[in-house]
Amino acid sequence: MSEPNERQEWSAAFQRATWGCAPAIGRALGLSPRAVQQWGQAESDKRSPGERLEILMRIASEHRKPHDALAPLHLLAARLGYRLVPDEPEDGAGPPLATVAVHASEAMVEAGEAVQTVLKAIEDDLISNDEMDAIDRECDEAIEALIRLKQAARRER
Repeated sequence: MSEPNERQEWSAAFQRATWGCAPAIGRALGLSPRAVQQWGQAESDKRSPGERLEILMRIASEHRKPHDALAPLHLLAARLGYRLVPDEPEDGAGPPLATVAVHASEAMVEAGEAVQTVLKAIEDDLISNDEMDAIDRECDEAIEALIRLKQAARRER
């Protein structure tokens, strides 16, 4: 089970999200409103969907690239019209300019991989679902690399 504080955070988040709409959520998921409301109870003996997703991504991140491990979260954010952006370090201390160059190089490599994935996919004039998934993944990784480059450059201003 999650730590008590983590359970309380998930409970509060689910209470906030489901307040007043548990019956509608239950109907959409084929669950009772009571089952939906239990996600907002820290003392529940069952893990909420958020806790399960967090566990999945935490374990996956030990074995996969961060973007792949967080793919469910990226997909959910994209479907809701959002984009995930990594946090900047809290200490505010920026990397030396050499690290900015490393981020620039990584961004170029990721962008190149995205372009190559697209070019390979269009060779037969038809982009399959698997090819589109690969394009999405490579483009997202390139965007994340560019965001890291921008953050590193900003810290050097």
